[in-house]
Amino acid sequence: MLLDGVTVAMSVMAAALPVIVFAVNPGRAAWTGAGGGTTVMTVRGLAGSVEKRLRGGRLRGPCCGGVLAPWGWARRRVVAMPAGPEEFCPRRSRCRRCGRTHVLLPADLWSRRRYGAAVIMAVLLLAAAAAAAGRAAARPWLAGRDGSRWQVPASTARSWRSRFAGRAGALRQALTGVLPLADPLSRSFAPAGSPAGDCLAVLEAVTAGLRCRFPALAAVTAHEVAAHLTGGLWLAPAVPTLRLNTTLLAADAVPPP
Repeated sequence: MLLDGVTVAMSVMAAALPVIVFAVNPGRAAWTGAGGGTTVMTVRGLAGSVEKRLRGGRLRGPCCGGVLAPWGWARRRVVAMPAGPEEFCPRRSRCRRCGRTHVLLPADLWSRRRYGAAVIMAVLLLAAAAAAAGRAAARPWLAGRDGSRWQVPASTARSWRSRFAGRAGALRQALTGVLPLADPLSRSFAPAGSPAGDCLAVLEAVTAGLRCRFPALAAVTAHEVAAHLTGGLWLAPAVPTLRLNTTLLAADAVPPP
């Protein structure tokens, strides 16, 4: 399906957990499908669940569809989550067929962000609501390691809002193409009155469609869907021509515990 330069491909093989794969070619202002550069594959579920699937040969690579095997770990990082800071060390995997390696990025994270996807999404939602009401945008509060509470810094929230506003139109167009595939009934959504708000409204409609259509995704969240649909690149530094290669693989249909 081609939508003004946005290619959307979706294959529904079963009531499965979406595993969306992106490959980013260093030095090129483009997002491409699997087959080169650094490949990130988003996975949903606890680390133990991902490890069990990986060692059991139940994860297949975006490169050639081969079975993935454990291949070390990515860099350990501490990420600010709503309930407090958490440490993540994403698993690396290697395709047994072609030898390519892939980072398994948890769907709760967006690439190269020190804040969890749920935190960033909360900032974007608050900003959309504020724009619709004609008031200043609020910022969410997070829990500290010692039980204290702190607010997302104003400069950080402002940078997220600015970057998202600059790409909301392109993302909305792509999501509009995904919507009939996620939800054949194409449920309508109310315009939010701004490009950013409209984009988030379509994202929520896609999320609702996936929840209704696939039992394994009954608890999937909008920020997880955003991670899957962009390989964690929802707020990537550059916004090139988008090529969303979205695949639902039955082999990965394991809901989180």
